[in-house]
Amino acid sequence: MNQAEIVAPVESGGSDLKSKSLLVISSPSPKKKFIYQRLKELGPKMILISSEANWLSKLADGFIEADPLDEVACTAKVEELVKTTKIDGVITFWENAVPLAATLAERFGWIGHSAQAALNARNKYLTRQTLENAKLSKYQPAWALIKNHLDLEKAAARIGFPVVLKPAWGVKSQFVVKLDSLDEAMKAFDYIKTNMNPSFDPIYKYGTDILAEEYLDGAEIDVDLLVQAGEVKFHAFTDNFPTKEPFFVETGDAMPSRHEDKDLSDVLKMAKDVVKALGLSNGALHLEAKITPAGPKLIELNARMGGDYLYDWIKTIWEVDLVEEASDIAVGLPCQPKRLKAPRCHLVGKYLIPEHSGVVTGVKLPQEKTDPAKVHDITVQKEPGDAVLVPPEGFETMGWIVGRGDTYAEAEENLDEALRQVSVNIVRFDSTSSLGKTRRKNRFGAAQVSRRRILQSARIEKVRGFDLGKKSLHVGILCNIYDAESGEEGAVHSDLTSVGLNIQKAVESKGHQVTFFDMNETPLPFEKIANANVDLIFNVCERINNSSLLEPHAAAILDCLGIPYTGSNPLTLALCIDKIKVKKILEQHGLPTPNFDYVFQKDEPIREDLRYPLMVKLANTDNSIGISNASVVSSLKALKDQVNHLLEKYNRPVLIEEFIEGDEVDVTIVGNESRVKVLPLSRSIFDDLPKGVWGIYPFQAKWSDNSVYEKIRIERPAKYSQKLTALISEICLDAYRIFDCHDYARIEVRVDRSGNPYILEINPNPSISTGDCVPACAEMIGQKYEDFIEEIMKECILRYRAKPPYYHLQSAMAPF
Repeated sequence: MNQAEIVAPVESGGSDLKSKSLLVISSPSPKKKFIYQRLKELGPKMILISSEANWLSKLADGFIEADPLDEVACTAKVEELVKTTKIDGVITFWENAVPLAATLAERFGWIGHSAQAALNARNKYLTRQTLENAKLSKYQPAWALIKNHLDLEKAAARIGFPVVLKPAWGVKSQFVVKLDSLDEAMKAFDYIKTNMNPSFDPIYKYGTDILAEEYLDGAEIDVDLLVQAGEVKFHAFTDNFPTKEPFFVETGDAMPSRHEDKDLSDVLKMAKDVVKALGLSNGALHLEAKITPAGPKLIELNARMGGDYLYDWIKTIWEVDLVEEASDIAVGLPCQPKRLKAPRCHLVGKYLIPEHSGVVTGVKLPQEKTDPAKVHDITVQKEPGDAVLVPPEGFETMGWIVGRGDTYAEAEENLDEALRQVSVNIVRFDSTSSLGKTRRKNRFGAAQVSRRRILQSARIEKVRGFDLGKKSLHVGILCNIYDAESGEEGAVHSDLTSVGLNIQKAVESKGHQVTFFDMNETPLPFEKIANANVDLIFNVCERINNSSLLEPHAAAILDCLGIPYTGSNPLTLALCIDKIKVKKILEQHGLPTPNFDYVFQKDEPIREDLRYPLMVKLANTDNSIGISNASVVSSLKALKDQVNHLLEKYNRPVLIEEFIEGDEVDVTIVGNESRVKVLPLSRSIFDDLPKGVWGIYPFQAKWSDNSVYEKIRIERPAKYSQKLTALISEICLDAYRIFDCHDYARIEVRVDRSGNPYILEINPNPSISTGDCVPACAEMIGQKYEDFIEEIMKECILRYRAKPPYYHLQSAMAPF
């Protein structure tokens, strides 16, 4: 049979796209840019629906800002639009927006699929169920809907192994995995359930159902279709190369198909039967199938144009423009693709698939311009410095290369030659690393982690169903209250007192009930806490028995009482108090920190290879206690004198580290899991300090008025280059994870004159009173103090939700 087949065209009404207005639901991916450029060339008036103005806005004639996954909001805004603007149709080339396009078409009487038909295609469970109801089970593998482990066990017994798990709402082969045993299947089910959420891909706002399906042996084939008024007007086959299992990663394709005509005829009949059964009526469709010994079997059907290079291939080989034809269908113009008796050429393509996730460090392309008669396309979608995530961390490719020829063999030979001229270097990184995984649009934007950690540790399953927008909570505040007193210690105590009081005002302003728990009470308020019936506790306790060394025990007490609390767990708090252990752990994980040594007693040897000047400070205190201008030393004698002074006065271990001359940067991190964000950086510049005064924050700078340190300039946000800002953010994100910080933290960094960052300390319980650095950085992104405090509460609730008790005390680094 013909590789591409066209049904006789509908009679034209004499109009064209240039006279039409088309509502276009846009994809956020720049990979789709060619589609919108082609629409611009075709000339319809384009009104875009997008969640935000982006690179596409300049191509449009109008713009509606709305989340395409919020059908109610989008419909309401289109209601307003059509009161003043004539719209002739709606179209999308984005899988996630297929349901919205159908809903709008149905609501406003435009041409398109019915809303139910779109859901039948978009949701794989509905696809299977609809075909079963239509008595078309012959086109399907054995399958079952899986809600829990028991469902999976029953389905596996009926279907057998290997079995395939896949999300009902999934796209781009996300979380589709082949399993060979029940134990593997159970682990994969938990993995998918844990990671399949809207933060990974917004499509999962629709749902998180999982299907189990029979694994199909056979050759995979795609069919791209144009359907108008329920009739297939055009089809084209693509042969798929074997996928990389167990995650079914696509490796490449060839067009036209080399399968037998009988097999292609059977696949086309299946496609037409499936399209009719699902109720699909108007638009471009992409069907994926396998040719098995039992006949063709449907993998899935997408109610939109095929992705990646398929548009280009079909236009090149069959001279059919799917963007134009699909747009014609959407506005009621006749679908009139060309009739070619034979293909213009053969194309064979292979994806550039890394063997592991990592950061791209180099891309080598052919030095000379390639012959377009031999090399049809080289597309590399990543640049040096970009992260590329392959299963199980993500589902990306580097791009693809396409060979061209008059025959399949010739195209394949040309492809192989091109592949020999292309190489990509990727440095492996651990899936829990943030290196290469942040994006920062500008200094005022928060850096977001682009992918959540695989099987990241969960949190205590205590807090359920809280919605801070609708429900008032009973919030406890665990803090330290001091009477007013003078002197240096009084300044510290006054600050500790103000934190809890300001948080109380913020929480109460949001309509929540507050109960105070003062850890300076005698006896300690354990019984009060246990009997208070609070929903959660805002833990900002920094002293117990007036000792900062007991700070971690406050969190431990709350764990023992089974009360959810904000902030990090006892282990994290204890580790970060011990600056020596912090330095060792940073070194072990390869994160930059100044070279160091430490002593517990006088006359202990100190590393001779440390370079002066050196910083000498107590190894387990906070609030700059023990730090003065004399803490920076430039000679062996000064070093010994300062070490002895601290040992004698405080009787605590002393840390000695190379002093980094340059700026000091406070890096505030807020959130957990995929919601982690780095707030705009805060930079301290010491250039205006007088000669002889070291650029540091001694006790005097923090707690005394009218000191020379008032000349320290604070720059928020820090005016660093985007690259240095990203690097500082990423190493701090790694530290945040390594030490398993929760909800929020502040990390202190020094940046030397050459722009090299070094982590000094990690503070998982920083001061968050009004005017402090942390809330001031939140203010840089437009967040008021009350909103910042409530965000921490929200993070606490999300962290505890739907997980076993005390899970937050386990390591967050557990691998899948």
